[in-house]
Amino acid sequence: MSAETTEAVVVGAGPYGLSVAAHLLGRGVRTRIFGTPMSFWRRMPASINLKSFAWATNVDVPRRRFTYPEYCRAHGLPDLEPCTMKSFADYGVWVQESLVPGLEQTDVVEVLAPPGRHGDYEVRLATGETVRTRSVVVATGLSNFARLPDALANLPRELVSHTAEHTTFGHFAGKDVAVVGAGASALEAATLVLEAGGRPLLLARDAELVFHDKFDPRRSLRDRWKHPNSSLGPGRKSWVLQHFPLLVHYLPEAPRVRFTHNYLGPSGPWWLVDRFKDKVPYRVRTTVTRSAARGGKVELELLEAGQPARTMTFDHVIAGTGYVVDVDALPFLSRPLRASIRRVELSPALSRNFESSVPRLYFVGPSAALSFGPLFRFVTGASVAAPRVARHVGHSIRRRSSRS
Repeated sequence: MSAETTEAVVVGAGPYGLSVAAHLLGRGVRTRIFGTPMSFWRRMPASINLKSFAWATNVDVPRRRFTYPEYCRAHGLPDLEPCTMKSFADYGVWVQESLVPGLEQTDVVEVLAPPGRHGDYEVRLATGETVRTRSVVVATGLSNFARLPDALANLPRELVSHTAEHTTFGHFAGKDVAVVGAGASALEAATLVLEAGGRPLLLARDAELVFHDKFDPRRSLRDRWKHPNSSLGPGRKSWVLQHFPLLVHYLPEAPRVRFTHNYLGPSGPWWLVDRFKDKVPYRVRTTVTRSAARGGKVELELLEAGQPARTMTFDHVIAGTGYVVDVDALPFLSRPLRASIRRVELSPALSRNFESSVPRLYFVGPSAALSFGPLFRFVTGASVAAPRVARHVGHSIRRRSSRS
């Protein structure tokens, strides 16, 4: 049986995947998109909000009246901040149903490299179907990239987990839980463990915990000049990143990677302060150096600045230790295909059109950050990536047609 043929396949149905698919369809490109719409966002705990402004958190589409703030106003919800994860997930599903109705909720099992520079990709689905396509866009967000630090990696999975694994926290009631990290996900997890009746202890290597201030739209002219607002929050560097989004791409690799790793470090949102401070116990300048399972519990060896190492026992450890983009962690890319992709560290090295070293294989979202900068760790980067990828895919199709 011959394989179905299409012009583009989008793997992933979060904000970036839906944005790319909408722009491709708007250009008349025959496109198939696979995945569960907004799955990452729909798994978020119910009492957690976005860390970004509503106007900076859109599924980018080539149609008017489909922004997140407009959706919020139509549903009587806050249209600046704080906005709930649930409302954003609902908004994304609404956009999908309205503009990308052909989305197929099945998994891509394998993507095989094309035979030769100008051949088609072979995409195998969980349904058993095989699709041949001119271009593939990987838009799987942070899926498969959750990182456990080496000091915790040896623990059995029933004793250690990553913040990405948790939607509810009721099962931690009455338990001693170590939460490792200083970023928003760690701070939120520790708070949610406490609110669920657990006994959390936050362990952070940082010298202090940082929380953002609530944005004041009535700021003075002087403050607005010194700290102009942007999709990443107030600040001149953030303003430049928003308005000149490709600038970082043209920096030499070493300073670009260093800047991307270090810009906008670990911090908590302002709306969490009252729920966290003076309620959740924490230790800063503390590193987990070793872990071991003992009698169904976890022993952590902790090294605190200026103090001798000590051991503490917990019922469970939650790692709020972020994500590491690694091409080899994407199981649906065939081994030969992964081996052909040039890297920046473990991430794909991308052209100005988000194309990898393998022709017509594109990566958007967090996978593009080390090639384009910190803007693309956030949803706001979709407004840059989606139209650019769609335009380049369209040009590729026209070039092929002109040769045939």
